[in-house]
Amino acid sequence: MNRFWHVRSARTATLLTSSLVLLGISVTALVVCLIRLTSGAWPGWISGGLDAIKNIGWADSTVLGSAIGVSVLGLLLLVVALNPGRHKTTLLAWDSPASREEWVVENHGLTRLARHEAQRTDGVHDASPVLRGNRMRISISTPVHETSTISKAVHKNVQTALDAMPLAQDFSIETHTSARGGQ
Repeated sequence: MNRFWHVRSARTATLLTSSLVLLGISVTALVVCLIRLTSGAWPGWISGGLDAIKNIGWADSTVLGSAIGVSVLGLLLLVVALNPGRHKTTLLAWDSPASREEWVVENHGLTRLARHEAQRTDGVHDASPVLRGNRMRISISTPVHETSTISKAVHKNVQTALDAMPLAQDFSIETHTSARGGQ
């Protein structure tokens, strides 16, 4: 169970699609090779496909562009499938791998806390926090035209709320305030 809750999310849809495509290609190649070994000749659709490939003008820019596009798409799918997603949790300072204990808080909970703290600040109409890594960006909308004091107050309130929690990492908080409506 060590580090069970603080794992990165998998890209399962992309990984599943890529593995099914590769499985289909490898099974088809295996069947074609078995037919070649047993009969001594390539299947008709393979020999026709090979003749068609021989007759393609590889100097044609359309064919070359299509081949490059498919190759880049395949490489992109492979990289996305193998690259793990972001952490969905943040470790708390109580975490102790030696005692096999793990204390985490969901990032969604941290953004809800930041939104609550921002919205309870005077002059804030709405707040939308986004947490990426150790950086939290809070977009604030307010009817007040002088936004610097509201931005500082929101930053202070959110920082105080996060400092009250025993988080294992510090977050840098960035606020972006836009004045909407009002007189």
